[in-house]
Amino acid sequence: MSAVIDNLISKEEYNIYENRNISDENLEELAVLFQMEGNNLEDYLYLGNYKSKFCWFNILHIIEKMKYSMKIRYIPFLIRLLQDANWPAFEYAVSLLFSYNKSDLIPFIEDALWKAYKSDDGMWISGIDILLEHIPIKPSEFENPKTYGLLKYGDF
Repeated sequence: MSAVIDNLISKEEYNIYENRNISDENLEELAVLFQMEGNNLEDYLYLGNYKSKFCWFNILHIIEKMKYSMKIRYIPFLIRLLQDANWPAFEYAVSLLFSYNKSDLIPFIEDALWKAYKSDDGMWISGIDILLEHIPIKPSEFENPKTYGLLKYGDF
């Protein structure tokens, strides 16, 4: 955790956990701070810390404002937000994932599909399937040839 970031977040105008109306400028400032060496956004990604699921948009906006090379680290987090299409941040997470290169997404999508399958999470599989409707990935692009077949276990 970063003392500088924690100090900012303790202020209402930067409080990513409780304030649904943080200004674009303040989110930009947080994105810059999170990109600095030694600061780890992952420390702030635990969704249970957020007062409302609508506050999840704060972290999505921060990720969106980062340099691409830094944003890649957060692909697994964005894919986790596909676990429930009813979550308010679902569509925004899908749209953010569109901004990534397909080659960067494939290993994370494959990993998430196997996790969802092993935990019998058909809703998550369906959420990933919605993403794949917009980012066409051929079965042959996955490392494991059986991965694409997991999509049939989606439950909505």
